[in-house]
Amino acid sequence: MKNSRVVVISSENTHPTWRWIARHFNTIDWSFYLPQKSKAAPVFIIRMLVSLKAVIKAAKSDILVSHGPYMAFYCAFFKWCFCIRTPHVVYSFNFAELPQGFALKRMQFVFKKIDKLVVSSRMEIDLYSAHFKIPADKFDFVHWGVNCPEFKNTPPKRDSDYICAVGGNARDYATFMDAMRDLPDIPAIVVVRPHNLVGLQVPDNVTVLTNIPKDEAYSVIANSRFMVLPLKGNEVPCGHVTIVVAFYMGIPSIVTDSSGIDDYITDGETGVLCDPGSKESMKQAIVRLWQDPVLCTTLSDKGKVFAESKCSEQNYVAHFNQFIKTNVTSND
Repeated sequence: MKNSRVVVISSENTHPTWRWIARHFNTIDWSFYLPQKSKAAPVFIIRMLVSLKAVIKAAKSDILVSHGPYMAFYCAFFKWCFCIRTPHVVYSFNFAELPQGFALKRMQFVFKKIDKLVVSSRMEIDLYSAHFKIPADKFDFVHWGVNCPEFKNTPPKRDSDYICAVGGNARDYATFMDAMRDLPDIPAIVVVRPHNLVGLQVPDNVTVLTNIPKDEAYSVIANSRFMVLPLKGNEVPCGHVTIVVAFYMGIPSIVTDSSGIDDYITDGETGVLCDPGSKESMKQAIVRLWQDPVLCTTLSDKGKVFAESKCSEQNYVAHFNQFIKTNVTSND
C-alpha cells in the first residue's frame, strides 16, 4: 500500500520530537498531535482540544492511532459525534485504577466504538473486556515495545552501592518503606510522585527524589545494584515500562507477584518475585539479591535477552503493519 495517511495522537507531555515508529514506514504520510500540559488550561481541556483537531484530520485519513486510554476516549467520542469511520487503533491502553460510576458508563459506551485496543499484558484482556463490556476479540496483547533507552547518564553522588525503586502507578511504597526500615545497612533511592509518599514515614537509609527529569530517573536505575518494583496487589497491570527499561540496562528486578507482570517476570530467571503486601517477603528478596552477585548476573543477562527478543520497537511495527493490511484498502 502506498501513500497511506495516518494521524497519531499521543498522551500529554510527549516530547515534541517524538515520532513513534514512523521511521519504519516510508510510504506513510504521518500527522502527529502531541498535547502538552499547560498552566493555562486543565488537562481534560487540552485532551479534548487536541483530540478534536486530530479527529478532524483523521476524517480524510486512512487510520487514526491514539496512545493511552484518555486520548482514546476523546478521539472515539469525537469520531462518533461526527460519524467519522476512519479505523481507530489504540496503543498503551492501560489503567492504574479502573474508572467507576459515571466515568465508567461513558467509557463503556465510547470504547466499544474503537476498532482495536492494544494492551501490554494478557491479563488485561479479560480485565478490561469485563469492566468495559467490550468483546475480547477487540483486544490484542503485544509486549511493551521500545528500543534501549538513550539518555545522559548522570550517576547519583553516593559513596556506596544502592538499590532503587522507580515509578508511581499502583505502587505499594508503604510495604517498601517498612522493609527498608528493617534493613538499615542497605541504602536505597526512590523516584516517585509526591502522592506516593502521603502518610508514609521514609527511613533514614532511603533517599527520595520527586519530579526529576527522565534522564535522571534512568540514571538512578542504571547505576543501582538492582531495582524493586512494589505493586499494590496480585492483579495490577502496571510496571511494564519500568521493568523493560531495567531489562535493557541489565539491572535485576524484584517485583511484587502480580498477574499483570506474568508476561515479563519468571521467578529466578528474569526477576525475583515477592508476595503482595508482605514486608517479610520483600525483605527476604532484597537481602537475597544484595548478598548474591551470581544471581544478580543471571537475572541481568536473561533480562537483557528477554528485552531484546520480546520487547523491541519491532513489536509495534509488526502489529501496526498487520492493522494496516486488515483495515486499509490497497492503493496499488
